[in-house]
Amino acid sequence: MNDTAHGYLRQTITALVALSLLFTVFGPVGIVAADPSVSVEQTADSTTVTPGETVTLTTQFDVAELNAPQLSAGLPDGWAIESQSATGPVAYNDGTWTWLAGDNDGVNVSYTVEYTVGVPADASPGQYAITADGSALSPADSVSTADSDSTTITVQEPEQNEDPTASFTASPSAPEPGETVSFDASGSSDDGSIASYEWDFDGDGDVDATGAQAATAFDAAGDYDVELTVTDDDGATDTATQTVSVSDAPDPASFQVSALNVESSVTQGDDAAVTATVENAGDESDTQTVTLAVDGGEVDSESVTLDGDASQQVNFTAATAGLTVGDHDVTVSTDDDSASTAFEVTADEPENQPPTADAGDDQTVAEGDSVTLDASGSSDADGDGLSYDWTQTGGTDVTLSDASSATPSFAAPDVDGDETLAFEVEVSDGAATDADAVAVTVEDADDAAPPTDGASTAVSLSSESELVAVGDAAEYDVVVESADGGVGAYSMTVTVDDPSVASITGANLSGVENGGLTDVQIAADGSSVTVEAVLIDTDDSGNVSLGTVTVESATEGSTNVSLDVSELGDEAGSTYEVTGTSGATLEASTLVVGDSENPAQDLDGDGDFEDVNGDGTVDVLDVQTLFADRDGAAVQNAPQAFDFNGDGEFTLVDIQLLFAQETE
Repeated sequence: MNDTAHGYLRQTITALVALSLLFTVFGPVGIVAADPSVSVEQTADSTTVTPGETVTLTTQFDVAELNAPQLSAGLPDGWAIESQSATGPVAYNDGTWTWLAGDNDGVNVSYTVEYTVGVPADASPGQYAITADGSALSPADSVSTADSDSTTITVQEPEQNEDPTASFTASPSAPEPGETVSFDASGSSDDGSIASYEWDFDGDGDVDATGAQAATAFDAAGDYDVELTVTDDDGATDTATQTVSVSDAPDPASFQVSALNVESSVTQGDDAAVTATVENAGDESDTQTVTLAVDGGEVDSESVTLDGDASQQVNFTAATAGLTVGDHDVTVSTDDDSASTAFEVTADEPENQPPTADAGDDQTVAEGDSVTLDASGSSDADGDGLSYDWTQTGGTDVTLSDASSATPSFAAPDVDGDETLAFEVEVSDGAATDADAVAVTVEDADDAAPPTDGASTAVSLSSESELVAVGDAAEYDVVVESADGGVGAYSMTVTVDDPSVASITGANLSGVENGGLTDVQIAADGSSVTVEAVLIDTDDSGNVSLGTVTVESATEGSTNVSLDVSELGDEAGSTYEVTGTSGATLEASTLVVGDSENPAQDLDGDGDFEDVNGDGTVDVLDVQTLFADRDGAAVQNAPQAFDFNGDGEFTLVDIQLLFAQETE
């Protein structure tokens, strides 16, 4: 009923009250008069329900000195009143009760309303309010007086029944035909109780037995699927199935011999190795003695234990020292089977004599000479053919023309001072080997004569490492090769091709301590340095260092460092002919390895970046960092920075060497 309808009803009731002076209105028992008031009190038979249940509410509605009492029930969305009752002459419509009671002084009445509310089946768990709103009108001016009460209803999740769990055991687990098998389902479980146990022993879907324990016997061998169905006190079921394998009595053990093998030919005096496979073709386990006989006489035996269908290789040794040259029978036997074959005993051959290696005489040669090594004097007492294997064991590495030849050759290398090259040849006759060594001394041609005016030389830049970390500096040594008269005067320029990558920051000159005169000019942008010097006192022979040029890297990148020598003279005032100059390359890299916060550092300036994580110290953390990121970009793009053993490549051995040096 809408508000307009309620208003009309209230007006009608007021009119009826006005006519009450003319006739008697029968209603509920009156209550003791009091001040005008309305009182509503509501209770519920249960305040906790689950979806789909109902709740019954009782409302006590008291009115004092007022007319036209009215009570309305407020319900949550989707909830509905399924039944209701109320005392007194009352009109009910869609959750609202209206009583036809009143007079000029107002009435004093008490009503009881009882109504049952249905909780929706899809109601969500939570708390819901059901309200009772009561009101009545003043007989003087129709002003409404009201009161209300609210009841909180808690909707809970309905309890869910858990399915039972079917489980059973069978004993014995591998019966024979006709043997009784006992089944026990006492291991089944449920959150309540199990009401029934049903057994199907033959898989036909029919119930063959009931109860927690059952028994049956299977007439023939085979696999039988036994099914147990349990039902709990709520009607839920579960099924468990086990396969019972019924087998005939096992076959007795039977040890069979196969795969008999013996060397086809054995030298008299040597032992002949004999092998065979013994297999238990039965079902039962057994232990038997397996024997080896040669020409019918037992020479060896072994005890073998095998389960059914299992196999094992047996190994015997037959001595031939007492056997004649020729064929002999070999038999391996068990209690159930045997296998035979034959082998040949041959006469003993003479023992091989090893060869004698001769690497030839020691030699003295000059740089660039063609040198031939000669092992043709090697010999073999048995007259067997020989093979050769030459290796270099010392000195500057050279390349042999054919290391498997008796007479390989090579070109004598350039040496810094006389040097001895060591070689070894291993000679083999196919069965035995022998080795001999030879030495070749290469004389340094530069040591042969003092320099003369017009002598030629070359000048180069060298550095411990061409790789530097960004912000670090590299030092390049200016070296005059074969300056056997020393260096007294020179003019040179060192240039950095790309000063954005690196710049020259200084030059440290050698041989100027005793009155040398020098002029060093470094370009403002650090791209070059020009050095002019006289009265220099350097070493008087071999390679001579003029000093070092310091180049500091600025950004990541690569640049050439070139050298130009316009004048070069010895300490006696003779001019060298500069036949060539060699520059260098500087590569600057951040070299941040793995998750390190700083780039790797070369703390001692030897070109090796031992401080891998850049924390200023070399310790085991650097070893761990390098190993963890050995395949990372920083290491793979600059392997020379971590080539600690100097073999030209970065490997795990370099990591091991770093650890060994750190723990010294």
